[in-house]
This record gives sequence, structure tokens and C-alpha cells, in this order.
Amino acid sequence: SKTTVYEQEAILLTYKVYTLVNLRQLRGDMPKLTNIYVQEVELPQQKKFSLEHYNGRNYNTTVWSQYVLFPQQSGKIEIPAITFEGVIAQQVASDDPFDAFFNGGSNVIEIKKSISTPKIAINVNPLPAGKPADFSGGVGEFNISSSINNKELKTNDAITIKLVIAGTGNLKLISNPEIKFPDDFEVYDPKVDNQVRLTREGLTGNKVIEYLAIPRHAGTYKIPGVSFSYFDIRS
Repeated sequence: SKTTVYEQEAILLTYKVYTLVNLRQLRGDMPKLTNIYVQEVELPQQKKFSLEHYNGRNYNTTVWSQYVLFPQQSGKIEIPAITFEGVIAQQVASDDPFDAFFNGGSNVIEIKKSISTPKIAINVNPLPAGKPADFSGGVGEFNISSSINNKELKTNDAITIKLVIAGTGNLKLISNPEIKFPDDFEVYDPKVDNQVRLTREGLTGNKVIEYLAIPRHAGTYKIPGVSFSYFDIRS
């Protein structure tokens, strides 16, 4: 979808097939990429072909596979060529009179065929200088909200604070914001639930982070607000 991006900016990689023959099978695996976080887009197993005019001819086409890529470092990266192994059904003339009578004088045979994609070069720009100290690693468009399940409780009762980071970008790769609980609180590791779906722009949805803490002494305590910073692609 783009060949110049920032670190962690989403790229949609699409493999589309154009064919003039009866394509029975096609197999090609995405190679393992270094320094790129890859998420495969779920597509129907049963492919639906549509007609498309390309370079003066009509082809049957379908999107075979798609991936969303998140480059993890700046510099030049390359998506290597992939070789797809296909099986084509082709009719050939037959000298057998039985085939001539029942099959119109032809047999169907299967032919194996290999096709390769071109390499793709991508230029990944570093994020601008001056990252805030609390930079989350988030690249995209996000907002954050918080809630608490109880404000009046007894000593040794647990409270849960929920942070929700919503938006589109590299949601799964964002680091958890830090909540500065009072010293008298016993704090447990947060529970994270990524409620996301893949889109052209990256992962869309919510990253829900729940913090469990237990106050060990009576009193009135203040839990400060959470600071969250990210790099906004659009602005």
C-alpha cells in the first residue's frame, strides 16, 4: 500500500493473482522477515474470481493473501520474491474413441506451474527526534480513557483500574502506561486484552489494561492521572 513509511507504521501487503487458465491450486508461503512484525489478514479459503481488464486483456483475478507489516527499525528493507506453486487444469485432444464419444474428444490433465512475485523495496524513516520520556511506542491515532471499580473500600480489599487505549495503529505493540500507585498499595502485574481487528491502516480497536491493587492501610489516597504519548501519523 506504500513504500515510504515511519517506524511502526502499518503497510498492507497484497498478493493478487491474474489468470487466463483454469487454476486448481496455488501455494506460496510468506517468508520470515527480520525486524518486521507481521499479521496475516484472514481471507476466505474458497477464492472468488472476478473479471478485470489489464494490459489489453481480460483476466480472472482474486486477492490470494494479505499481510499487515509493522517495520520495527528504520532503514531500507526488502520484501523478498515469493514463488507460488500452482496446478492448472488443461484440456488435451485424445485419440481414444471412448473419450471422443463421452468427453468430446479431449481429456483434462493437471500441469504444475511456478510463478514468482517481484521483490519490493521499502524505505522506513526513523521517528522524529524529541520523543517524550513516557513515549509508548504507539504509532497511529489513539485516545485513552480510565475507570475505577470502587472508590470506597476496606483495608486489604482490592481495586481495579482499567485503562483503554483506543484507535488505529500498532496497538498490540504499545507498552503499558505506568500508574503510580501510593506506596502502601500492593500492586499486581496488569492483565491485557487486545480487542482488535486488522485493517489497511493497522490494528483497529481497543487495548484494555486492568491493574489490580490492594491498599494495606486505612486512609485517603490519590492515584494520579496517567500520561500517554504516541506518534500521530496524520499530523
